[in-house]
Amino acid sequence: MEGSMNLLKDVNVGKKLIVSFLIMAALTAIVGLLGVRSMDKINDFAESMYGNELLGLSAIKEANVSLVYLDRATKNMLLSSTLEDRQKYAGRIEQYKKDYLESYAKAKPLFWTEKGKAGMARLAAAWEDYTPVLGKLLEMSKSEDLAANRESAKLSMGLARDKVDAVDAVIDDLSKVKQENAARFAAQIKETYDANLWALTGIITASVLLGIGLGLVIARSISRPLGETMVFAQAVAQGNLEAQCAVESRDEVGQLAVALRRMVGNLKEKIGEATQKSQLAEQESGRARTAMAEAEQAKEQAEGKAREILDAASRLEAVVEVVTSASQQLSAQIEQSSRGAEEQAHRIGETATSMEEMNATVLEVAKNASSAAQTADQAKAKAEEGAGVVSRVVAGIGQVQNQSREMMTDMGALGTRAEGIGQILNVISDIADQTNLLALNAAIEAARAGEAGRGFAVVADEVRKLAEKTMTATKEVGEAIRGVQTGARKNIENVERAGTAIEEVTKLANTSGEALREIVVLAETTTDQVRSIATASEEQSSASEEINRSIEDVNRVSLEMSDAMRQSAQAVGELAHQAQVLKELIEQLRQGDGSAKALPPAGRRRALA
Repeated sequence: MEGSMNLLKDVNVGKKLIVSFLIMAALTAIVGLLGVRSMDKINDFAESMYGNELLGLSAIKEANVSLVYLDRATKNMLLSSTLEDRQKYAGRIEQYKKDYLESYAKAKPLFWTEKGKAGMARLAAAWEDYTPVLGKLLEMSKSEDLAANRESAKLSMGLARDKVDAVDAVIDDLSKVKQENAARFAAQIKETYDANLWALTGIITASVLLGIGLGLVIARSISRPLGETMVFAQAVAQGNLEAQCAVESRDEVGQLAVALRRMVGNLKEKIGEATQKSQLAEQESGRARTAMAEAEQAKEQAEGKAREILDAASRLEAVVEVVTSASQQLSAQIEQSSRGAEEQAHRIGETATSMEEMNATVLEVAKNASSAAQTADQAKAKAEEGAGVVSRVVAGIGQVQNQSREMMTDMGALGTRAEGIGQILNVISDIADQTNLLALNAAIEAARAGEAGRGFAVVADEVRKLAEKTMTATKEVGEAIRGVQTGARKNIENVERAGTAIEEVTKLANTSGEALREIVVLAETTTDQVRSIATASEEQSSASEEINRSIEDVNRVSLEMSDAMRQSAQAVGELAHQAQVLKELIEQLRQGDGSAKALPPAGRRRALA
């Protein structure tokens, strides 16, 4: 089974189902064709047996009965002691001759074999030999004395009896020919039945086993990789991006697995890049916060120095040196803070660039997720197409099942015709019983006649033997007909078993349809999960844009702080200059020179200039 699954793993689901159902349909068609062919053969044999053998046997038996009645009427006419009885039996003789000729005419075309044709020719010749003797008996009966011991009676018991026996012997031979033909047809029917029975049984068994095997192989080739893909998709949906999917087939499920693996790989790569960019942005933000804290501290120090300068104004001589030194230190610190602010602005600019790259990466992830969702939609469409194919195959199997039911109806009609043949045999059996009864009555009449009825007793005994032969032949033909009926019933049973196998195949097809519908549901679930990933990526992209805007705000604040620090540096420089002027002024005051004047601030001097 593993080898079969390896062969099927690269075949599309629709092709798998179409090929499997075509195989089952071909096997079902073979079963149907063999069944129809066997029924046609059996029907041909049955029609030939009925139309040629049974009707031929019935016609020749009717001719034999007419001959017996003719011979009996002839003897009754010869034994009659009144003119009225003689005329009555003469009329019956003419009627029996007519009945014999009609039966002969019906039987002649039904003896179609060479042996049958030869027998009918001998029967015609024997009848031609008997007819002049019968005519002579009729002429003699008209001219002889009614009470005398007539020559016609001797002729009837002699030459006429021999002629009748010859005709009867030929009829017996023809009856045997028909019985042999019927036995041969029965043997052919049995041979046809046995051959087709084994063939149909083998094909039906192979069809059932092959259907079960194909169903299991196709179901496993679809459900196993689809289950692995579903587990992989669920793990990814739960956040496990390290999950693995080992599906390597080239069908729709394998293509879906490849798309999911590619999507997860791209997602991991983009998330890694985003994580790296986020860490870098976090580091730059930390540096910016540190620089801002240092700038704030420098600002506080500058404010303290300004307060010290105000205090030094009241104590000019004591703190001039301190102010000068503090101004120089403050200038150096402010310059350092300015450089830090510029560096911070540069780092924040790089962070903004990184966040823009991360935003582009997140958008690419969202695009890949949308592409994967489209792939899942295509897989769903293919699965729905496969479900439609399964529905059409189920409808085709239903048509084959209807044809099987029609075959069962035809077999029932064949059984009905066989029963009709049995009814004809019952009629023949009734004729034989009546003949036997007539023979018994004739024997009784012969016993009453005494010595004069001895010849009549011989005729009655021959009639009784003829009736027994007829009954025996009827029984043999009845057994052959029952064999035909038995074969018809067995064929009906075989067709019913074929119908059962077709129903089993229909159930397997319905099961495959259910599996495809489950595939559609799973594909919809996968599509929803991929769309959720795309939505999350879009939300992450929005968050990245928000972070980017925040970093731009921090960058703007850093630039403003850098400008403020440069202005503070200029103010501190001016303060140092004024401290120097103040120092000179103090020196002049100490020396008693009041001509020194304080210079205006540098900014004011530039304005005056």
